[in-house]
Amino acid sequence: MAIEGKRGFILMQIDKDTMIVNGAVEEIDPGRGTAPLIKNGRTLLPIRAVIEAMAGSVNWDAGEEKVSVTALDHSVDMWIGRKDMTVDGNNASIDISPEIINSRTMLPLRFVAENVGCMVEWIGTSREIVIVYPNVE
Repeated sequence: MAIEGKRGFILMQIDKDTMIVNGAVEEIDPGRGTAPLIKNGRTLLPIRAVIEAMAGSVNWDAGEEKVSVTALDHSVDMWIGRKDMTVDGNNASIDISPEIINSRTMLPLRFVAENVGCMVEWIGTSREIVIVYPNVE
């Protein structure tokens, strides 16, 4: 996937509770100290700050235990404990389901980011994740 025009960048590291968004350090889960973690080979994290950094939004429906992510003209709906979801209104699935860990809703980063139009790169030697997205500013 190529991203044309101006781009935004987010850099984060496993077990570190901050990220760098276009050169500025920000908390991943403000005030809570939550960091990305790896579970079953997938990076999970509370995704709100990442999505909001690219001018998107995240909504939580407690009754359905549903997370709705909207960014870059795309939408992803996921449910806690379910591997099925919707992407832009179409059914999809993943091999790991969102879950609640330490009272935080943790979503699979690569799946969500790529499905809202980002490129995601894993740097294994430093356990870092780079997200590149079309800059909407």
